[in-house]
Amino acid sequence: MGQRLTKISLALIVLSLWSESLEISFMVAAIVLLLSFRAKLSRGMFSMVIFMLLLISIGMMGIFKLQSGAYDFIKDLIYFLRPLTVMLATYFCVRKLDRKADFFNIIVLCGFGLALIHLLHIGSQILFIKPSLDKFRGLFGRLNHVEMIALFVVMCVKDLPVKKTRFKAVYQFLVVCLIVSFLLYFSRTMMMVFVLMVLAYFGYLKLNARGAMAFGILFILSGAFVLFLANYDPSKERDPGITTRFLEKMKNSYTEAFEPIEFDPYKQDRRELWPRWRAFEANLVLTQVDKERKWILGKGFGSTVDVGFEIKLDGEDIQYLPTVHNGMSYVYMKTGLLGILVYLIIIGTLYRYYYKEEEEHPGTVNYNRMLTAIAFYMFTASMVVTGIFKPYEMVTFLIGGVFALKQFDR
Repeated sequence: MGQRLTKISLALIVLSLWSESLEISFMVAAIVLLLSFRAKLSRGMFSMVIFMLLLISIGMMGIFKLQSGAYDFIKDLIYFLRPLTVMLATYFCVRKLDRKADFFNIIVLCGFGLALIHLLHIGSQILFIKPSLDKFRGLFGRLNHVEMIALFVVMCVKDLPVKKTRFKAVYQFLVVCLIVSFLLYFSRTMMMVFVLMVLAYFGYLKLNARGAMAFGILFILSGAFVLFLANYDPSKERDPGITTRFLEKMKNSYTEAFEPIEFDPYKQDRRELWPRWRAFEANLVLTQVDKERKWILGKGFGSTVDVGFEIKLDGEDIQYLPTVHNGMSYVYMKTGLLGILVYLIIIGTLYRYYYKEEEEHPGTVNYNRMLTAIAFYMFTASMVVTGIFKPYEMVTFLIGGVFALKQFDR
């Protein structure tokens, strides 16, 4: 692969993740992997691959107890193979780059382009819709992790070719567009992940005196914000707008994700269930795995969680869910406690780089801190959405790229 094809391949992986399509991102990553494959892996990358293969192997034990047929088994297998494929494809591509800064530059340029498209879309339609948060996000997008990572890179990476452009005003305009676009997704998860990644990169989440001070300040600020939300009652607003609805969602974040509700499956009115749906389905996983006594290895690939009644998802009625929102619950359902342990080891291994000295490429990018920031990204996303298995997640893309950059001159 030449330099131009390598850069195009990386951009295609980024855009395939942005598409939020499991099939597209898997196919693009698989093709790129075939074109760029090399037998040699760095030690750090090799450990990531081993952990991912171990996780897949645990889930594949479900082939001996198929519940939903071969189709669901293969679909789950692809769910678990896709992050590994994206990680390896990115790793081998980045190893072929002549300039290591091009990896981050491609992310930022893609982020700029998507931010402009997002803002143009909003600008062309905003006058024709009623200002409702759900309608706004449904029409213009609920998230964009490419933009989130692009903004993170702009803040943390000094040696970016795009920062050295002669057209400084254009660059500054694009950065402003990126920030505005990022905020207009009104995504609680993206905002939380972004803040934690930036704090981690600059060393504020390390277990030392500096980290303790940062944790204390963060705790005070979070406590003050929680106190504000606790005393904030959106129902008093006569005509609540987008910002009010967003604050209401912030207020209900913990309840929505971690406080399940006892719900009668025969009850026709299910409106009280939807605000706590994430916690409800996570609790179903815990209950059903416990009932089937499959704590250690989980229910395996092809397994589902029985909601107890039919619900409409993506336009069709469904009772048996193959996936759930909470990433930890999802891993537990498919691979049990052993899989959870492996998943946490991956996160812990990435965090452990905080305590390793950066030996190569000092001054411009601290790759060890970058890996730690990715650990917080992976953990936080896994508590709210399906973690690295969500089609739009950039975690494994970043892992592959950063491990390749760490070994760039070796």
